[in-house]
Amino acid sequence: MSAQPLATQALATQPTLSSTSPASLAEFLRERRGALGLSQAAVARQAGCTRQYVAQLERAERSRPSPEMVQALARALALEGPARRAFWLVCGQGWEAAPAPSPTPPVSEVAARLIDSVPVPALLHDGCWRIGYHNAVLSRFLSALGSETRLGRSMLALAFDPWHRPAVPQWEAWARYLLAQFKRDSAALSGTAIHAELLRELRALPDFRRLWRSTEPADERTPLMPLHYQLPGAPALAFTVSRWQFVETPDLWGVVFLPENEGAREFVAWAAGEGGTGRTDAGVG
Repeated sequence: MSAQPLATQALATQPTLSSTSPASLAEFLRERRGALGLSQAAVARQAGCTRQYVAQLERAERSRPSPEMVQALARALALEGPARRAFWLVCGQGWEAAPAPSPTPPVSEVAARLIDSVPVPALLHDGCWRIGYHNAVLSRFLSALGSETRLGRSMLALAFDPWHRPAVPQWEAWARYLLAQFKRDSAALSGTAIHAELLRELRALPDFRRLWRSTEPADERTPLMPLHYQLPGAPALAFTVSRWQFVETPDLWGVVFLPENEGAREFVAWAAGEGGTGRTDAGVG
């Protein structure tokens, strides 16, 4: 089975834009999405935004996304070369502001469908812990915790995110635990360009250099990791983070956040759109 991003799989027949360049961002999005056979929800998942936001862009209710969102949408729509340049221009951004597209780890269509079917926060990552796919539950879950996720971002960047850290009691112990596992998982990639670039990005985050230098690789792989969140005015949220590798795909990992107490179960039910108290009782909005 091919292991490619969903948008890239859809691009296998090389659909192209019409010979007449789209005059607006709304037209560009509708035409490109249709050519790829992607739904608004699929584009939103790949870009790390909401379906409603994509719909607003396509109705021209919004017309100037941020450079970061332009980059994420360009990746979700598998835009390269002249098409990517045209997209930046119709978004009202100068082409010179366009960053080089960051590599997104490959995911298989079956793995992505599995992650979408899970009713708890879930994602896929590669050997450098870069997020290749995640479900909508994870997006809403992290948003309520004051953080965000996007394709190509490392889970370590999320763990060291200054906005995310205050919600994790005993954060440093948790960060060391993650670093030890990461060093073990990514040992085979040490010295590669991808690994070196990731470390350059992570060194800019508070405390990363100190903890990296003083943390040794884990002796063995741990498939289950405890994780606790504490939000202002709310009971503790207890989770077990479960990780597994896909058979014959050593660079593809699945991760799910399993709720372990009533507060966590209600929070996840809210994030999954099944009711629950969510933001109100959790004191985050």
